[in-house]
Amino acid sequence: MSTLSRFETPLLRVSRPVSACQRCRGAKVKCDGKLPACTACERAGRSAECSSASDLFAKGKERSYVASLETRVEKLEKQLGQARARKASMNASGAQPWPSPERRVAPRVGSSGAQRKEASNVDDLVADFGFLSVNATARDFHGFSGEMSFARLVLSTSSVLDMPKFVNNVLPQRYEITPLIKHYIENIHPLYPFLSESKLFQSIDAVYQQNGRHALPIDHWTTRLVVATAIASLSRKRGDTHYQDAVRHAAAALEEIETVVHPGSIVGIQAILQLVLYAMLDPRHFNSWYLIGLASRVMVDLGLHQDPPEELRLKNSELDMRLRVYDCVYALDRSISLVHIRAFSFTDDSASVTRPRQMAGSPDTSRVFLHDLKLANHLSHLRKIESDAYQKLFQSSRPALEEPWPIISSSIADVHKFCSEMPDQIKNPMRKLLRCEALYSSILILSPPDLEDDLTDYGKFLIFEYAVEYADLMSSVGSDAEQFAFYTSHDMLRASFVVKRLLALLLSDFALFFGSSMSRPPPQTLTSSEVPVLQHRTVGEMLSRAYNCLNLCDKTLEYLGPRFGYTDPLKEFRVQSSDVRQLLKASYDKWNRNPPATGHDHYTLAGPSMDPRFS
Repeated sequence: MSTLSRFETPLLRVSRPVSACQRCRGAKVKCDGKLPACTACERAGRSAECSSASDLFAKGKERSYVASLETRVEKLEKQLGQARARKASMNASGAQPWPSPERRVAPRVGSSGAQRKEASNVDDLVADFGFLSVNATARDFHGFSGEMSFARLVLSTSSVLDMPKFVNNVLPQRYEITPLIKHYIENIHPLYPFLSESKLFQSIDAVYQQNGRHALPIDHWTTRLVVATAIASLSRKRGDTHYQDAVRHAAAALEEIETVVHPGSIVGIQAILQLVLYAMLDPRHFNSWYLIGLASRVMVDLGLHQDPPEELRLKNSELDMRLRVYDCVYALDRSISLVHIRAFSFTDDSASVTRPRQMAGSPDTSRVFLHDLKLANHLSHLRKIESDAYQKLFQSSRPALEEPWPIISSSIADVHKFCSEMPDQIKNPMRKLLRCEALYSSILILSPPDLEDDLTDYGKFLIFEYAVEYADLMSSVGSDAEQFAFYTSHDMLRASFVVKRLLALLLSDFALFFGSSMSRPPPQTLTSSEVPVLQHRTVGEMLSRAYNCLNLCDKTLEYLGPRFGYTDPLKEFRVQSSDVRQLLKASYDKWNRNPPATGHDHYTLAGPSMDPRFS
């Protein structure tokens, strides 16, 4: 069959053949019922003899085949027309809704002109239509000169810079990686437990036993990326020994991507999620937002966002893994989309997952020797709070909210409840990490576009107090005591957002925070228990706290910036904050020379957000 005729007759499969062709029936082999000739006959060079295209094939199949072709052509023509119209309007207006491939995609595999053209075509598809779940090769797209697999699509859309090539990239001795595996299991896996602990150790055993003779590609992929993620999380500066070792292991893992990353199973999602975790620590080489978008698309295609049909009769272990993978995709998608202020890959309304209820007094004996999932479940709860508020305040296509405060107050109250209900089993570094994320979320919730010009004084004071506490907690992330908390490049983006929000408030409302007039919270339509309580502080205390907060922000950016390769945020902060610091210092000196006798009636935060354990 010629190349042109192959594209003119798309290779559509029916869900189940009505009957096998005569040749397959006689040979007693499985017939896929593909038209115009089944796969077995094509491979044997007897396409013309296949009864699938003859009158001997089951009656009625031809009608369904033609109908499916017509439906598919009509749908594709409609999408093509919409894409052309949209692209024409973009060209006319100069709009750029998606980053151009030249700016966001690294050079592709291979150097020939045909392969570069092929990669450019795939980039155009992704740029025009968003993420495409490709469960085929490029032979189904007319004009492609080679095969473009799903793995290559994942790599081409998410790559920022090509991974370096290593001549000698062997695994270290097992005793050398044992502490790294322990670090991953104790500090990273509890947050995102999408891997089975038992299967992880099985993969490690397979790789190290008998020189990996019986190890599968997924075993090498899992072992290498777990080690790479663990080492990268211990790095303190881009380019240090830990970082170089992490890149070396990640590059070795990518050699297996073609056989591991595929959209047809949960294993494929787990493989992409491993790459997502590494990308969060190495933004120089990978874009985590594109990766989690592809993982979400595959997850939705497999139906993990819905309860499985009862007729599947899945085992409890299989149901547990489905739920864990869904929760991790959900948590990562929400977290990554929030820090980039971008749309979620799927909405909360599209998901419907029922969680099993454990009977009181009946402990889960299936996880006696494994780490519990309380931390991951608690993190997932925070992501749901963030998701609900973000979709209502940022993502919704509705008109501007006339009164957003009920949504904001309710979300802030939920975040406070989340912090007060942290399980006691959570270690202090992890507790501190969750607390910082909750403070960031509260500041983000108080900063929707509809409220940018109409933020009340009460909301401004809330942002100030949340920023002060956030800076105090984040200022110690570079100390040795905090090295086992899973801080990523996204924490750098969060810190940068908080710093910019605080500086904007201090520059625009200096008199509000440090003036002589009284500032009281506006009347609330909700009950007082649903919003934080504000108390009095003197002007001198407010000035001192603001100045110290800016110093702590400087310390945080100074540590996180070099660690993840971000230098601009610190430079911008020092330039923008220099005038504010001088003004704060001068105001404090003036106040200190003549302090008021009665104090000042400013209101600041107290109550549930001030956790004494982190004072």
